[in-house]
Amino acid sequence: MADKGLLKWTVIVLTCQHRDSVYAFQRELEVRQKRGVLPEDALLLTVPDPHARLGSGGATLNALLVAAEHLSARAGYSGRDFPWDGCSRAFCWMPVQRSDAVEGAVCCLDLLLDCLSTKICAGSPPGVWVCSTDVILNIPTRQLISWDGFSGVRVVALPGDVSFAVNHGVYLTDAEVLCNIIYKGSKEKISCAALPDGKVPLVSGPVFFSRTVAEKLLQTHVTSPLDGCTYLGMDSGAPPLEISLFLDILLCLCSDLTEREFINGERTGCSSPSGPQGAVVRSSLCFSERSLCLLPVYIPDGCYDYLTQSGREHVIRLTETGTETMIDVKSVAEGSRVINSILEGDVHVSAGAVVQHCHLQGPVQVHSGCLLSGLDLTSSCIQRLPLSSDIIIQGHRVMLGELKLTVFTAFGAHDNLEVSLELLTKGFLNF
Repeated sequence: MADKGLLKWTVIVLTCQHRDSVYAFQRELEVRQKRGVLPEDALLLTVPDPHARLGSGGATLNALLVAAEHLSARAGYSGRDFPWDGCSRAFCWMPVQRSDAVEGAVCCLDLLLDCLSTKICAGSPPGVWVCSTDVILNIPTRQLISWDGFSGVRVVALPGDVSFAVNHGVYLTDAEVLCNIIYKGSKEKISCAALPDGKVPLVSGPVFFSRTVAEKLLQTHVTSPLDGCTYLGMDSGAPPLEISLFLDILLCLCSDLTEREFINGERTGCSSPSGPQGAVVRSSLCFSERSLCLLPVYIPDGCYDYLTQSGREHVIRLTETGTETMIDVKSVAEGSRVINSILEGDVHVSAGAVVQHCHLQGPVQVHSGCLLSGLDLTSSCIQRLPLSSDIIIQGHRVMLGELKLTVFTAFGAHDNLEVSLELLTKGFLNF
């Protein structure tokens, strides 16, 4: 990680949907702090969502409240599943070498923090940066963003193709103004956001709230019904509330929407205004935010990789990211990846295959497109499986009370894990 132009973080908050993940996530953050990757005086917090369905906006408001409480206490004044890695997208290992003095695993979170600290956030005024850990950002050079006198909200957009954007979100801009946010729109609608180079500005993750805006958002923990996003509100009897960071909190600030359109509009990806408290929630957001400034920052030479649930995409991501596997043996082919693993005996890894967190003993043939993860010498069943190409086999260590088990899962790299059971026609183990 570069030393010059590095943003010095005061607080790093990682939200997680499942309470069972809090300890593991917090430990991973602390390990990075001990290595010197994160500032030694930075406050590291892993904040579980107080309810299963809060949405990105609700999780942000709750995390903001928890961070403020911890900072206040420190000052003396009296808080989405990923099938291909057991520690979620944030701590998914990547085959990348770092120049840090202390060697260690490089995860998606490390790549994201490095990019934010050195390429995007450096030079920003006091405030709060929010970014999803579902993405890998690749920004080649440091962005020279003008922050003089800025007070409001800034969003970062990266270029993408229309075909990709139909399953994601795009910003509709006019000069330097953010007009609208289109989520999973038709190709015709998304094409309206196309820039001269034919690309569209994707909703790419990073959002900056200036100090005044963060303080205004923090007031929501005492504002009904928005207090339903925070643990304080729920402890006081407020019903859990799910709101979206982009399609509720940020969309409220877009110039193309009138207040009436925002409050009453039906939109993909967020709650309906006709649902419980729907219109009241949007009215509360309008009252809190409508006067705030929202500006986009478009980075034309940046790249955006969203970590989907596609097994095939993840195998390609691992084999095409970072450096080649540095093993001088004929049994490990060029174009494969061996990560944090031991191979003994007659183990052959074909090009385009990935072996991670494994201790394998031959005879084993890992074919192209396969991903083996979390398997060890006790996983003798792997030797008896008729492996073919594009198979994903994982070993998961689980505890049920005092009972410790290893559970194995097998998928085809082309399985669609997001299809409903009613529409499932091809089954699983598609390869």
